[in-house]
Amino acid sequence: MPEPVRILMLEDSDTDAEMIQLLLGREELACEFILAKNKETFTVALARFYPDIILSDHSLPQFNSVEALAMARKQFPGIPFIIVTGTVSEEFAAEIIKSGADDYILKDRLARLPNAIKTVIQRRKSEIEKQEAEQKIRRSEANLRTIFENTSEGFLLMDRDAVVMAFNSKAADYTFFRNKNRMRIGDSIYNVIEKDRIVFLKELITMALRGESIQYDRSYDAGNGKTAWIDFYVAPVIDVDKVTGICMTGRDITEKKILEQAREFDRNNLKALINNTNDPMWSVDTNHKLITSNEAFDTMVERMTGKPLRKENDVLAGDFGAELLNDFRKYYERAFSGESFTEIVYSGFPWDTWSEISFYPIYNRNILTGAACFSHDITWRKKAEKEITDYKNALDQSSIVAVTDRCGLIKHVNNNFCKISGYTAEELVGSDHHIINCDGYTGYATNHLWKTIFNGNIWRGEFCSKTKSGTPYWVDTTIVPFLDENGKPVQYVEISNDITARKMMEQEIIDQKIQEQKKIARTIIKTQERERNYIGQELHDNINQILVGAKIYLSSAGNKSSEIEGLVKYPGELIGKAIEEMRSLSSKLVTPLKDINLNDLVQRLIDDFDKSQSIQTIFTYNLRGNPVSDELKLNIYRTIQEQLNNIAKHAQAKNITISIQADKGSINILVEDDGQGFDTNGKRKGIGISNILNRVESFNGQVTIESSPGNGCKISFDIPLN
Repeated sequence: MPEPVRILMLEDSDTDAEMIQLLLGREELACEFILAKNKETFTVALARFYPDIILSDHSLPQFNSVEALAMARKQFPGIPFIIVTGTVSEEFAAEIIKSGADDYILKDRLARLPNAIKTVIQRRKSEIEKQEAEQKIRRSEANLRTIFENTSEGFLLMDRDAVVMAFNSKAADYTFFRNKNRMRIGDSIYNVIEKDRIVFLKELITMALRGESIQYDRSYDAGNGKTAWIDFYVAPVIDVDKVTGICMTGRDITEKKILEQAREFDRNNLKALINNTNDPMWSVDTNHKLITSNEAFDTMVERMTGKPLRKENDVLAGDFGAELLNDFRKYYERAFSGESFTEIVYSGFPWDTWSEISFYPIYNRNILTGAACFSHDITWRKKAEKEITDYKNALDQSSIVAVTDRCGLIKHVNNNFCKISGYTAEELVGSDHHIINCDGYTGYATNHLWKTIFNGNIWRGEFCSKTKSGTPYWVDTTIVPFLDENGKPVQYVEISNDITARKMMEQEIIDQKIQEQKKIARTIIKTQERERNYIGQELHDNINQILVGAKIYLSSAGNKSSEIEGLVKYPGELIGKAIEEMRSLSSKLVTPLKDINLNDLVQRLIDDFDKSQSIQTIFTYNLRGNPVSDELKLNIYRTIQEQLNNIAKHAQAKNITISIQADKGSINILVEDDGQGFDTNGKRKGIGISNILNRVESFNGQVTIESSPGNGCKISFDIPLN
C-alpha cells in the first residue's frame, strides 16, 4: 500500500479546508493533512511536517501565497506548490507561475484539484528520478575518468584514420609520445610521434584495422644515461562486428626489464665465473649420477681417467683408483646424510696434488636430492709448508725468527730476535706479541697483514718496532701461517731481516729533500716580496703621479668657468680618493728588504689596522737581543699581516693581542682575537691560513691553531732561530 501524500494546507477558512479534504477523499487519493492558518503556524508546519505538497490560499491576514512560496522554496527546493484561491487576475496568475508555483486552482473550480495534485506529484517524482539518474551518470563518468587518468597504463583511442579521439595524461607523458608537438584531440597521431616511427606505426594500424592485435616492447633514451622500456598493445575497436577505431595502450616495464637484464647478466656472469675458475665444481644425485659440472671438473676427470664423464653417468664408475673411489663414496654418503664438511685429499702418483674439497647437501623443498662439491688445489700451500719446515732450523741460525700461536702468544724466538729487541727469551716466550710495539704500521696496512695470514696466506712487508729501551728499529719481515687439517692457521712463523741502517739513510735523504723544498719556498717568498716592492713603488712613483697630474689639470680647467668647475668637481674627488687608496696600497706592499725594524713595522701595521677597523689591539715585542735575519723578520711581518686580514674579513672581533717573543733558541709569535671563531676541522674557504702555514713551515716552524665557534681564535707560531 503506497504511503499517503502529506499535504500542508495554508488556509484561514475552516470551511474551505474541510471542503477540499472531502473532495480529495472522494477521489480515493490517500492523503495526510495539516492545516496552517497564518505565517507562524505555516513556519512550524514546514519545520515539523515535511510535506510532499503545499496547497495555499492567496490572501490571508498579514500573509499571502507569494511569501509562502518563497519560504517553501527556500526550505524545500522543488516542492510542489499549488495555489487554491478565489478569483484572481490573469496577470497575477501568470506572475505566480513565473515565480515557481506549479499551478493555481480557483475555489469555484475545485473539481480540477485532484488531477492537478496527481500531475505535479508525478512531475516532481519524474524530475527527482531524472536528477538521480543524471547524478549517477555523472558519478559513473567521474569514476571512469578517475580510473582512466590514474591508471599506470597510457591509453590512446584513435579513429580509423589515426585521428586522436581520447587519451589520458599517462599516454601524453610516456616517452613514445614525447615530441615537440603536443598531443591534442582531433590531431593525427602521426604529428606527435618521431618521424622515423611513422612507417612502423602505419603498419601496426593497418594490421589493427584488419582485426589483429599486436603486442611489442620498445626501449627509449630517457636522458641522464638511462633507458626506459614501454610495453605496447595495439588492438582494434570493434562495434557490431566492424572495426571503428584503434586502441593503443602503453605500460612502463622499465623496472621489469632492468630486473630481467640483471638476472640474465647474473646468470651469464655466474656461468662465466663457474667455467673460468680453475677450481673444479660438480654435483651428484643420491644415486651418484653426475648432475652438472664446470669445465675445470671436466678437464680434471679427463686428465685423470683419459675420457670425459658425461652427465647422468656414475661418478664412481671411472678409473680413479680403488682407494680414492672408496674415500669419495664415504664423502658423498656423509653429504647425503645432511652434513656439510671439508676434506683435504691427496692424489699420489702420477699427479702428486693436494686438494681441499667441500661437500654440501642439496635440498629441493626440504627433500635431500644430492650433493654439491667444490675443490680447491692447495698443492702449493702444502709444498710451502714443507719448505718452511725444512728451512726453519737454517733460518734460526741466519735470520730474526719468532713463532706465535693463533692467539698471538709468542712460542719461540731465536738469538737474533733477542739481540735486536733487547729482550731475553724468558721475557718474550709466553707474552703477547704486542710486547714488541709496532710503530708506523697501522690502519689499512695492519688490516691487510692480519687478513692475509688469517686466510692462510704468506705476508711480506716492512714495519718499525721498538726495543725494550724504546729505540726504534726496522725489519723486513715474512710471516708464514701454519694450517691445521681444516685449513685454519694454528701458528705463525715470522722471519725478519734488520733494515734499520737502510731506513735511516732513506730518512736522511727525505729530510734533505724537505729542507731543499723549504729553501726553494723561501726563495719564492723572497721573490714575491721583491715583486710586491716593485709593484708598490710603481703605483706610488708612476701611476700615483699620473693621477696627481690629472687632478691638477682638472682643477686648472675648473678655474676657467663655474660651469666647467661644476663638471670636473666630482671626477676630481674620485681621483683624489684613488690617490689616497693608491698610497695606502703602496704602503702595504712596500717593505724594507734590509735592516728591517720588525717592531716599528708591526706597530705601523697595527696602527693602520686599528684606525680602519675600530679594534683595540695590544702588542708585545721582546726578542731579548737575539739576532734575527731580515728574511725571517719580513716573513713574521707578513704572517701577522695575513692573520689581521683574516680577522678583518671573518672574525668580527673587538680585541686583539699580538706578541713576538724570543725564548730558548726560537721565536714565538701569538695572534689572538675574541671574534666569532671557527671549526678547525671544517673545510676552509680562503687561502689565508694556508699562506701562513707555508711561510712558517718554510722556516722549519710549527703552527698551532685553537678555535671553535663563538670562542675566538688563537694562532701561535714557533720558529727556530738557527
